[in-house]
Amino acid sequence: MNEPDLSQLPYRRPPITRGIDPQRMNWLWRLICELGAIDAREVMEALHAVRVPVDLRRVKSWTVSDREASFFPITLAELERNLRSVLALRLARREAQTQLEHASDGPVAAPPASGGADAPPADPVDPAQLDW
Repeated sequence: MNEPDLSQLPYRRPPITRGIDPQRMNWLWRLICELGAIDAREVMEALHAVRVPVDLRRVKSWTVSDREASFFPITLAELERNLRSVLALRLARREAQTQLEHASDGPVAAPPASGGADAPPADPVDPAQLDW
């Protein structure tokens, strides 16, 4: 079966299948949330991190159908702000995790000196490194 080499064909834009209203971008927000595995609690946490006062009910209202009573339209500006906030939160979490991993590695302990069995330990145990 002959399959065409799609990389050699010119790119064509898909047809617009719905009216684009920048004041009602909920359908696009729902697709982004599904694709990026973004849940309402993460969005709320990200918005709080950038000092946007929003409650969980409002965040959830952006992902429900426009036929539901709890529907609230999301604007294009809100959609962009939400995405930038979630990206910043995920980046901060990733950096914090990296720093924690580097901190937990710590310096490698040197082998004990051969001072005999009665000799005191060379380095006292730091209580900050103990697992409580």
